[in-house]
Amino acid sequence: MKVSRTVAMLCAVGVGSFSMMTSQGFATDNGAVNADDILSSQHAPQADAAGENAATMTDVEKGLAEAKAENEDKATLAKKIAMAKVMHDIRPTRVQVDSAVRRAAANLPTFERESFIVSMQSMLNYNAIERISIDAMVDTYTLHELESMVEYFSKPEAKSASAKVPSWARAVQPEIVRMIDRAMMRIKTGQ
Repeated sequence: MKVSRTVAMLCAVGVGSFSMMTSQGFATDNGAVNADDILSSQHAPQADAAGENAATMTDVEKGLAEAKAENEDKATLAKKIAMAKVMHDIRPTRVQVDSAVRRAAANLPTFERESFIVSMQSMLNYNAIERISIDAMVDTYTLHELESMVEYFSKPEAKSASAKVPSWARAVQPEIVRMIDRAMMRIKTGQ
């Protein structure tokens, strides 16, 4: 299987962005990278030469700015890192990545699936992915948001609901794809 095909499949299930991010991050072990810096440089509107008007910032942009501003205080930053690590204990990155790999494998012929899963699991650096994710959480969420996430995801109901997301997505995704296909056909045909 070609690498580009593999990356494309993982991107389709939400994992590819992890492996393509590099920068300097907050996590202290093994040279973590800060994925949020890369994401924000690629997706956030750039300030003009006169500076960005705070009144035109969206709520998300304001929240991201607030989260980054909190990182200036060392005590708050340490608490955010601790909360992000707790979130990764509650919802381990390895489980999420393996789930994405299995979903990508489902798109392959049956006889290729198991070797694809084994190959991907042997090639992925789960510790690096976790460090990237922790850095992104620290840059993306405020301390209060991280504390709220830990509180919520610690509940058995939240764990159960999270485990059901793939089932929900399998039920909804085909309908969305069909609607998009129909809309695209109407656009192409002018109807």
